[in-house]
Amino acid sequence: MKSEIKEILIDSLQPFGKHSGRTYEGGRLRLLMCSIEENGLFNPIIVRPVDQDKYEIISGHNRVKAMKELGHSTILAKIENDLTEDKALEIFYESNFNQQSFSDWNYDQRIEAVRYCEKKIKEYSQQGKRTDLGINKNVPVEGETSVQSRQKLEENSKQVTTRDKMARSLGISTATLSKYRRIIKLPDELLDSLVRLLDEKRITFEAAYAISNMRDTDIRCLIKGINKYPDRKLDLNTLKSLPKRNADIDGDIIVKMDERQVLKALILSVASDVIIPRYSK
Repeated sequence: MKSEIKEILIDSLQPFGKHSGRTYEGGRLRLLMCSIEENGLFNPIIVRPVDQDKYEIISGHNRVKAMKELGHSTILAKIENDLTEDKALEIFYESNFNQQSFSDWNYDQRIEAVRYCEKKIKEYSQQGKRTDLGINKNVPVEGETSVQSRQKLEENSKQVTTRDKMARSLGISTATLSKYRRIIKLPDELLDSLVRLLDEKRITFEAAYAISNMRDTDIRCLIKGINKYPDRKLDLNTLKSLPKRNADIDGDIIVKMDERQVLKALILSVASDVIIPRYSK
């Protein structure tokens, strides 16, 4: 039996592994509770078995919280018995994109969400659907000025792409999604370090994006410096001036940089008296 709908104990539920742990609070929770009291649950929550008489919530974390706050001990659930991990992720993200703000998640969870979006973009691309901006290549008519041509081009370039849809589902701009897509291309060790620094608020997202465009050896050096000099902050302009990862043919070998050149991106904060040796040619 692939699925069944029945009442299950709320105490038998556990959150989805990718869930942020954040649920509705305050007025938003009260509104949901009032709706449930007046109209009942419009849809059953979606769960999958994880152990004997235990279930993992795939969709419905807020409804579970509201029902529990209302004093209910059971909740109507659709039990998906043969749910693959990929399908569970799809249901989780598709349902929660509309319920939670991207900014509510920590950076580790944001990265996982972007990885999911990247997978969907690639799937649509493999199916022959374009994921790049779908700009119509209009040919200007005789007598049409370049400004008129550009305006016409912009008016006819409204095609919504998979990338645009994924960005919209996350509640972020396509440009911001593109930056996240660049960041997730980093090797796992470097990505994990950046995510940790982001969640600890030691670097900004724009700094993380600038770092992701650097070469791996330089990133390692910079992360080491950030950890060594916690009282310093990153200078975004200096970061952007460092060699890009595509500056060398093989990424990291041809042009070697002195460690002090990389650490110049760490500037002295007001309260700091730690001095990083200046690089001299």
